[in-house]
Amino acid sequence: MKLHNAILSSVFSFGFAATAFADVPAYVTIPPVVNGQANPSYGGSGCPAGSARAIVSPDLKSFTMIFDKYVVNAAGSNSFDRKNCQILVNLNFPQGWTYSIARMDYRGFYDISAGASGSQQALYYFQGNLQQARLNTVFNGPTTGDYTLSDTLGINNLVWAPCGSQSGLNINTSLLAKVGPNNPNGYAQLTTDSADGSVQTTYALQWQRCR
Repeated sequence: MKLHNAILSSVFSFGFAATAFADVPAYVTIPPVVNGQANPSYGGSGCPAGSARAIVSPDLKSFTMIFDKYVVNAAGSNSFDRKNCQILVNLNFPQGWTYSIARMDYRGFYDISAGASGSQQALYYFQGNLQQARLNTVFNGPTTGDYTLSDTLGINNLVWAPCGSQSGLNINTSLLAKVGPNNPNGYAQLTTDSADGSVQTTYALQWQRCR
């Protein structure tokens, strides 16, 4: 089993591209502070307090999360390891608009033996909105390497921010490593980091005018 000890880094980049619904609002930013609290904020077993930090880009249109503990490892029969990290992002944009995440592109690393598996899951929802979008990617062993994946939500699965409010976007991510029964030499490792530390997760936004 390979050891993967590089600093874990994920770049969450929000893209403001025109859509079939309407043009993009002229002014959209990710403010670095909201109600006296750092924005974006984070928490979870994969990113406990003090183990991660958010860096907002100078143009306020993207942010970087740097982790040092977001790794899952399982070894031996019937073993598993799961960690999660929930990120809350607040955006500023003009009234009369709503948005949704339409595409997620992400990269990472996996090292999984025969009889073992790993998965990366993300759940997206807006505060005060019961509707959710869930994406899940599974890796079955034996396999190892860096991965580059892209998930696209269909129009019917988009979860739109409520009109008339500046609801925060919640991104609840999780990693799971699992080894099946009768597999004493089995192992699984999954991270959000690639071997060279250059990891990028892009969240592309769909925009439309409120009706």
